[in-house]
Amino acid sequence: MTAPLTDPSPKLNVGSLRIGLFTDTYAPQVNGVSVSLQLVSEGLRKRGHQVTIFAPRFPGYTDNQPSVVRLPSLKYLNDPPIYVAVLGTPRTTWSLTRKHFDVLHAHSPLSVGLLAYLTASTKHLPLIYTYHTSITDYTHYLKFIGGTGVIRHGARWFSAASTNLGDQIVVPSPKFYRLLLEQKVKKPIHIIPNGINLSQFQTAKNAGSLRNRLGVGKDAPILLFVGRIDPEKRLEFLIDAFALLADQNPDAQLVFAGDGGARADLEEKAAGLKVKGRIHFLGMMQREKLPDVFHDATVFLSASTSEVHPISVIEALASGLPIVAVEDGAFEGMVENDQNGYQVPGEVSVFAETVSALIKDRAKLTCFGQHSRTLSEKYSIEGQVKALEQLYVESILQNWRGKSIMDDLIREGNAFLARVHKKFED
Repeated sequence: MTAPLTDPSPKLNVGSLRIGLFTDTYAPQVNGVSVSLQLVSEGLRKRGHQVTIFAPRFPGYTDNQPSVVRLPSLKYLNDPPIYVAVLGTPRTTWSLTRKHFDVLHAHSPLSVGLLAYLTASTKHLPLIYTYHTSITDYTHYLKFIGGTGVIRHGARWFSAASTNLGDQIVVPSPKFYRLLLEQKVKKPIHIIPNGINLSQFQTAKNAGSLRNRLGVGKDAPILLFVGRIDPEKRLEFLIDAFALLADQNPDAQLVFAGDGGARADLEEKAAGLKVKGRIHFLGMMQREKLPDVFHDATVFLSASTSEVHPISVIEALASGLPIVAVEDGAFEGMVENDQNGYQVPGEVSVFAETVSALIKDRAKLTCFGQHSRTLSEKYSIEGQVKALEQLYVESILQNWRGKSIMDDLIREGNAFLARVHKKFED
């Protein structure tokens, strides 16, 4: 049975909850799940809750926030480096046996997500599961066999089976709500959008720093992408589109802020173009410096069709940037056509024409930027945390009610057996 969408304005007043967050990806990895978890955990602590995060150990990295339990891990990928937790170790068992929780929240279906399920089952706790990633969009990370039909079918089955282990399911966007319905997920599904600290991106501390770095004037259009530079982001599409529009827009610059396994190939591709001097790779950026990058940009671009509810797009909205993206359900409510940007078909020429026309229209850029700021108000971290808090409390109450009903049934059963036994004795 699928539940109605979660009301983003919670009505419940709660005390301090003991919350366990379980994730297979966390700092120092930089991706949407990692950033979202850091923001959510900080927001929950600000509201007085006790939060413990369980994540794989990342060699050489020391956490600077409290209550992060690092699990023994093995390296799975080199570029980017990814570590997978090893379950069943004495350290893992000892940590979980000693800790007391009111609710557990899993953020991935892999080893740490399985640990959350086993812990919830053992301790009889409610388990929330957030579906962050469409597993079938990432099978290419399984070398040699990732593109086969068998693997994709298996990924679809695993996606539904692992999601159904949760008592309540959270998705960040309507796109994944529909996806899970198609996959026959039977647990209640709630849409709770990702959120950020909006105020952090509404102003720039060092306006002009990116333009100074690139050596361009204040009127030169800067087309920006921020995020992981990996194959599923389809960034070669953006380079192809830029190559088409560059002649008509001789001052335009294309900027990639981020890093990942596809960066070397993209740099090689860019180096072969006559506009190579106008395509820039900034590498990994410290999060506190991102607002300056966004505020120097003119338009934010996305070519990905594997997004869920991208944090970088929310950051762009809060920074007042128009958005041009390849059509995808992830941008529902974030990109409104001819209001704050455009969703266009996945054709390079159409994308290039759309961007070119937009950056030539100063009035439209200003109007679109203002509407982006308005849309961003829906995506505050405060709203996300309050919605999660409500779901936690409702799940805890349902869990208690379930235990109470079971206890009543056991008592009634025992009483019935006692009466039957007494009757036979008489």
